[in-house]
Amino acid sequence: MGRARYNPETYAILDTAMTTEQIEQQQAAGFRNLRFTPDLEEAFRRSRAGLIRHRARPVSIAGLILFLIYAVMDALTLPAELAQVTVSIRLAITCPVIAIVIWLAYRPVPSDINFERIYTLAYLMGGLSVVAIIAAARQAGYPLPYEGMILMLMFGYFAMGLPFFSASLVSLVLVISYLMIELLNGMSGAALATNLFFLTTANIIGMVGAWTSEYRHRAHFLDRQLLDRLHQATRDESRRKTELITAASHDLRQPLNVIDITLENLSPGQDGSTTRQLKDMVRHLRRLLGTVFDSARLNEGMVQADIRPTSLAPIFRDLNDLMADSSGNSDVTVKIDQGTGNLKVMADPSLLSRVLQNLLFNAVQHSGGNRIHLSARSVGTQVLLEVSDNGTGVPPELNDSLFSPYVRGQGQTDYPGLGLGLTIVKEFVVLMQGTCGVETGTGRGSVFWVRLPAALTANRVHEPDSRTPSGYEHQAG
Repeated sequence: MGRARYNPETYAILDTAMTTEQIEQQQAAGFRNLRFTPDLEEAFRRSRAGLIRHRARPVSIAGLILFLIYAVMDALTLPAELAQVTVSIRLAITCPVIAIVIWLAYRPVPSDINFERIYTLAYLMGGLSVVAIIAAARQAGYPLPYEGMILMLMFGYFAMGLPFFSASLVSLVLVISYLMIELLNGMSGAALATNLFFLTTANIIGMVGAWTSEYRHRAHFLDRQLLDRLHQATRDESRRKTELITAASHDLRQPLNVIDITLENLSPGQDGSTTRQLKDMVRHLRRLLGTVFDSARLNEGMVQADIRPTSLAPIFRDLNDLMADSSGNSDVTVKIDQGTGNLKVMADPSLLSRVLQNLLFNAVQHSGGNRIHLSARSVGTQVLLEVSDNGTGVPPELNDSLFSPYVRGQGQTDYPGLGLGLTIVKEFVVLMQGTCGVETGTGRGSVFWVRLPAALTANRVHEPDSRTPSGYEHQAG
């Protein structure tokens, strides 16, 4: 019959006292005697019993069908008096036992361990019923072959998937029972020896198969337990990193917010140049922290895109305010085309805001130009967002690696950074099911573009002057 499908619930979880090293030691020591150390053995038996319960359902149904077919064949081919006995044995004993096994296999009780014992007992009952049928045939003088015993042995070893020791012990009892029946019915020594040879051969084949099967199951069990422990260790480590990132993100931004508020409240008579420099340093540090935490969130799988119809208007307004505040004291002019903000895209507003922030600040810091322009336009079923500059362009040697981690362009000012801004742009755009790239040339500026699916409705939406709750607006400072 088919192999039982793996169900994680049937695999017992080892006690936490059993370490990964102990499991590895068991793997190294081997288990040719089909025994583990006591703690492992108990867990394996629970696991095996659960798998046997699942396997018993299709196997028992098939066995019941086969015995019903044999009952019909007995009625059609055997002498009437003998058929009455054999059919009675099959229908009154064997089939009810199998039916009970099927019923119990779908019940929450008995436990898996007790069900395995019942299942083994059912195999014994089925084999003894075959012995009884052969005995009835011998009493009636009908030459019923003994091959039914071989079929029963193979069914117990291979189809039922019983444990090696249980299957071997029950099969030995069945073979001895059969031999005793033949002896009591006066079978000659030569005929008995022939039957014994073939039964013994079949039994050895079954034992080898059962041993190999259980050995494989035990090896798989150890692999599964080791893999589960490694997965758990990975999940624990990921959770610790997530907690660290969350805590660090909050704790590191708090003092920056306090510093920013303090600088805003300084009296006008104090050194304005120093105040501006401090504000710029706070903004740069905030952007740097935002980049680090974005990268960490991406690496830990903490960022998930909430894609929905998103108007560009509030995002463009946020960016306009942000860039006016951040670059008010620089020689760079940032123009955001508010006229194209009526477009709508399928995107996550928070991630899209962060993408455009990174592109704008990347242009301010590294383009070498003094004019930056953000615009958007419809291109078929997509919306194309472009951040262009009149700078020096991207050096040819950086064209293939510009969106890779830790790659930085050199602008006119040595801004602090890690070279992760464009990498984060690419990752966020991919999460929103879009594409991005750059068109550039030495000495003719650059155009960084992002393509996103257009929303179904792209008409202007008259909405209140609200800000998109991206969660990133104040990170860039």
